[in-house]
Amino acid sequence: MNIFIAEDHQMTIEGYKMILSFSSILGDNINYIEANSCEEAYLKINNALKLNTKIDLAIIDYSMPIYRQENIFNGADVCKYLKKIFPNCKIIILTASIDNITLFDIVQNVSPDGIATKMDVSGVVFLEIIETVLSGKKFRSSYVVEQLEEIWENEVFINEKNRLILQYLSLGFKINEIASELSVSEITIKKRISKIRQSFNLNEDENIVKEAKSRGYI
Repeated sequence: MNIFIAEDHQMTIEGYKMILSFSSILGDNINYIEANSCEEAYLKINNALKLNTKIDLAIIDYSMPIYRQENIFNGADVCKYLKKIFPNCKIIILTASIDNITLFDIVQNVSPDGIATKMDVSGVVFLEIIETVLSGKKFRSSYVVEQLEEIWENEVFINEKNRLILQYLSLGFKINEIASELSVSEITIKKRISKIRQSFNLNEDENIVKEAKSRGYI
């Protein structure tokens, strides 16, 4: 089995390999392909393709040094590229990021076979993730599920433009500047801000950006 591990901390990679050695389903014939950045991941994937080496399982960290030349900015982008090259590869994303927007974006845009935050993962859980995805099932840690449910309960934040508006507000943009950036009218921006404020149960004099940050939306 060819296992691809993309993680910017080599000691973490060695830890993963040690835990995987205890798996009862992987067997002894394992070939590891390792990368410590988005650029190296991109190159290693291409090299595997060139050598006709199929990648069976991938364990990818979300936060790694970016590869701007190919617009690969995080592990999620690596996953999307990997799936394009090896569509049958089972992909697991492990992330130190715990904000619900990041987790929501990963699940919606990448749909990995397994996803968990690093704080969720012990050696036992790590093997459980591996065995679950290799059996053809999806794995979502309890924390990830909890965060996704929070997003779906507050549907206003599933809308990408609403989240962009919050990001612009947090950067100090004015209403007319946001409208220009998003190519919509100022009235539209004001209506969306009002809807976001209502979803937070905020009064007009309360800080919408501060509340959004406290809830992990920006």
